[in-house]
Amino acid sequence: MQLPAKIIAFIFHPLILPTYAFLLIYWTNPLLFSSYDTTDLGKIFLTVFINTFLFPVIAILLIWKLGFVKSLQMDSQQERIVPYITSGAMYIWTYVVFRKSGLPEILNIVILGATITLFACFLINIFRKVSIHTASMACLFLLTLAMCLLSQGNYTFLLMAIALLAGIVGSSRILTGAHNLPEITLGYFIGLMSQLVALRFY
Repeated sequence: MQLPAKIIAFIFHPLILPTYAFLLIYWTNPLLFSSYDTTDLGKIFLTVFINTFLFPVIAILLIWKLGFVKSLQMDSQQERIVPYITSGAMYIWTYVVFRKSGLPEILNIVILGATITLFACFLINIFRKVSIHTASMACLFLLTLAMCLLSQGNYTFLLMAIALLAGIVGSSRILTGAHNLPEITLGYFIGLMSQLVALRFY
């Protein structure tokens, strides 16, 4: 069970979830992007992917090579501090860029929710370990719920699928020994509250 659990944790890594969120937004609410041509949509997608996934991953690899973390798993609270800060800086910059570019507000909400989630996990990580995997999945779940309410279509199945995936991701983190149940549960709570704050902000 270790290998499948690790694969699941990799596929639903917190840093890739904003990219998944963008794809979900485009799929459920394509009219939001009706004024953008294919080239513009590609640029938006690449901006989300590069700024919220690629650059943070490169930074984490450099941190690992420089010896600030012992492994890419970052099992201890201390090892997660520097990656949290570097990733958080990239997310803040992305949010500022998106705010000034006049993109659909839902994209700003995605990045803001992810940023709040990241820094909330960073602050709590100082005192106790927390699962940012489950925090990110809970964030994605609430965002999906908001998109479904805004959309004309019926995406109940999608919402149920996201909820199921959130549970699977949490279980995978327990199976790999990365977190215990309280840390998993705390992650879900942080993600829900962080995305709720982001939604209320707009």
